[in-house]
Amino acid sequence: MNKSIKSTAFALLATLYMGLSTNAFAHKVGIVDMQEIYKQIPQMAKVEQTLEAEFSERRQELEKLQGDIRFEAEKFKREATTMSDKQKEELRTKIQGMQQQLAEKGRPLEQEIKMRQNQELAKVQKLILDAIEEVAKAGKFDEVKVKETTIYVNPKTVDDLSSKVVEKVSKQ
Repeated sequence: MNKSIKSTAFALLATLYMGLSTNAFAHKVGIVDMQEIYKQIPQMAKVEQTLEAEFSERRQELEKLQGDIRFEAEKFKREATTMSDKQKEELRTKIQGMQQQLAEKGRPLEQEIKMRQNQELAKVQKLILDAIEEVAKAGKFDEVKVKETTIYVNPKTVDDLSSKVVEKVSKQ
């Protein structure tokens, strides 16, 4: 009888400890969909407008040069049969020079645009990360995961914080 009471008591204690340990490991998890956040926040439109305004003049210059190259190439195709060899060579040289000029101007512009995009996106990303942290602290979340890097989440046990983050960032 004594052994029976001890084993029952031991089983009861083990069950209680298992229940406590499960609660000790339970924590509140949230998830954010970064792609949706970027799509919905007004700061992204402002970034696009800023970059467009900043680089529009130089882009237009390159587009004009591309148009000139197309025009000269079409002219070469149309009139090659009636041109002398000297005229053909001059036109080829002119087109090649224009293509080289386009490459020399285009590459640095692309690099500069990418650098500015990264700078502006870093600012927006900081706003988003700060907002995620604020929302997580306010909701007493222990962990927030990014949806794009998470294989599976149970929607019944994980809260999607994306809309709250969009709301918070949009106010800034």
